[in-house]
Amino acid sequence: MALSSNFNLRSKVLVHPLVLFQIIDAYERRPKDANQVIGTLLGRFNNKQGRTEITNCFSVLYKENGSRLELNLGYATDMLELNQLSFPHERVLGWFATGKAVSRSATQLHDYYARECSTRPLHLLVDAALRGQRLSMRLYCGVELGVPAGTKGLMFSMLPMELASGSPESVALHLMQKQSLQSGNKPVGPILPELVQVVDATRDLQQRLDLVLRYINDVLARKRRPDNVVGRALHDALTSVPMVDSENFQLLFNANVRDMLMTITLATMIKTQLQIGEKLSGMQDQDLDAQHSKFKYCQ
Repeated sequence: MALSSNFNLRSKVLVHPLVLFQIIDAYERRPKDANQVIGTLLGRFNNKQGRTEITNCFSVLYKENGSRLELNLGYATDMLELNQLSFPHERVLGWFATGKAVSRSATQLHDYYARECSTRPLHLLVDAALRGQRLSMRLYCGVELGVPAGTKGLMFSMLPMELASGSPESVALHLMQKQSLQSGNKPVGPILPELVQVVDATRDLQQRLDLVLRYINDVLARKRRPDNVVGRALHDALTSVPMVDSENFQLLFNANVRDMLMTITLATMIKTQLQIGEKLSGMQDQDLDAQHSKFKYCQ
């Protein structure tokens, strides 16, 4: 029995929350006669760190013909080309599907995406039905099994994966978590301005530092028994922070604040210009309708 040479269980795969949101949105907007949603996974490889990041995806139209699926390959190609214009660094990593188990059409889809991917294609299975009020997801890859120079088959083996989020996604996830913890059906409030988020993050960081200092002082005063796991975690956290003196840190912080304020100002100006443009366009449409109505009345 032989395994494919490019199969590696030690590969670290990171999935961004945006991918899950897009899959759920596609599942909610699926046609009435469709039982599942199928699409293409996009992302990038980091050979130095030995990990793969799934950062984007798009759904692909298909038709069921008995036990086979007929993908709209023209639509998939057009969507991939449009995505390459906006995100040229992303590559095809595999495909996703909704459901609670690997479907019979997985082998057919594996053969198609094996031609589209530069490495072994990944298969992300998402149970968007939220059974048990949980979003279940599993990651697979196809492994060739069989006797050399004989009959071969394909087995989908599960891979370990982790959720990874950047700064913008962390802000959105924090807002969603805060809303879910609130009682009642209160509407979601607006996202706080950037400076308010900086103040909240600084306050949260200060509270965490106070908690760490309280633990360290209690251990030094022999009020609490030391824990080797906590000590190693604190050591790793402290050594990961670069040593910067207070003056350079203040200069760096002020420069970042100025850059953020400039970005906020430009974003506000662009938003205002768009709003003015929409109002002017609406006024022109109303004037044209009024002139058209007046012309018809004169006739």
